[in-house]
Amino acid sequence: MGTISFLIMHSERWNEENCYIDYTIKAIMMKEYAIFRDLVDEVAKHIGVDLGYNCVKLNYKIEGSNASLEIHNDMGVRVYVSLKKDNKDLTKYPL
Repeated sequence: MGTISFLIMHSERWNEENCYIDYTIKAIMMKEYAIFRDLVDEVAKHIGVDLGYNCVKLNYKIEGSNASLEIHNDMGVRVYVSLKKDNKDLTKYPL
């Protein structure tokens, strides 16, 4: 299995148009067969969140939708990985 690259946008807020603004951005890579816990751990490590005291909520938006999708289990990770494999553009589907 290979890896996927994606962006993490963090540390700020969603506006009333459901757009994430005033954020910090990081790029990371993960194995494409990662499970939910792997993804949460990797994201938390890269953005400096201590999971002993905080939680990480993973959301992304798809084109044509005003709502964001939340990744909250292994199936959500598999859907996200599938989207990223089909579209190699690093800027598509940031978390």
